[in-house]
Amino acid sequence: MYPAVAAIFIAQFFGIELTLVQYLLIALVSVVGSAATAGTTGATVMLTLTLSTLGLPLEGVGLLLAVDPIIDMGRTAVNVAGQALVPTIVAKREGILVLDRYNAPRQGLAFDNGDDADAPGSGLRRATPGIPSRP
Repeated sequence: MYPAVAAIFIAQFFGIELTLVQYLLIALVSVVGSAATAGTTGATVMLTLTLSTLGLPLEGVGLLLAVDPIIDMGRTAVNVAGQALVPTIVAKREGILVLDRYNAPRQGLAFDNGDDADAPGSGLRRATPGIPSRP
């Protein structure tokens, strides 16, 4: 969605009138391109793809580079919240969410399930006597 809105903004900024065909092309390129560039960070690649397809000036990318990191942080926050919320909702509806454990007060280290912390793959390290631990 961001590359589509950004392309329209750049066209308006440079005073370029877009036709109905160009608007449809923006929608098509945004949908297809977003699937192709899903693993890349930021939307600069998608934006340049959209602008070059429409023949819009690539100088418009420079206008948006100042605000893109801030917008990207917002997109990331929404994605992380969705990735955490949706499985919880599905687990609750399917009846596999243990509400007592989910609502229990948190104590101790994160992911501390009482196993030996020195066990391989546990992800936890105990401080070795005489060696300072990391802050």
